[in-house]
Amino acid sequence: MWQTLTRVVLIGILSFATILPAWAEGTVARAQFSTDVVDREPIDDIGPVVKVEYGEIQRVYFFTDLRDMQGSQVIHRWKLDDEEQADVAFDIGGDRWRVWSSKRLMPGFDGKWSVDVVKDGAVIETHSFDYVDSE
Repeated sequence: MWQTLTRVVLIGILSFATILPAWAEGTVARAQFSTDVVDREPIDDIGPVVKVEYGEIQRVYFFTDLRDMQGSQVIHRWKLDDEEQADVAFDIGGDRWRVWSSKRLMPGFDGKWSVDVVKDGAVIETHSFDYVDSE
């Protein structure tokens, strides 16, 4: 009986140890695309599709609310149709850190835009929207 109990406890400890590193690395509590960020909060959620507005330059913001990543560096990697367009790096200074980056979109930049949230060289989340030319 003691051997069985010891095995169960040991398996439980090992199981917890395998999930601990993922939990300890921090999380992306929120992430969204917006037309602006005011007082460290996105003002709206633009959704999965943005339409090209002729004669206009549109700025799209990507906002992230990061938790438990203090002392790390996080990158917003902007991509158009899987081709890297820009990296914006942030040094995380607290247990809760809100950061945002933006991209100016013009006619001719249509396609699938995505932003990878990169921490320590690994992509931890990806969000995307389609920039469509309806004409």
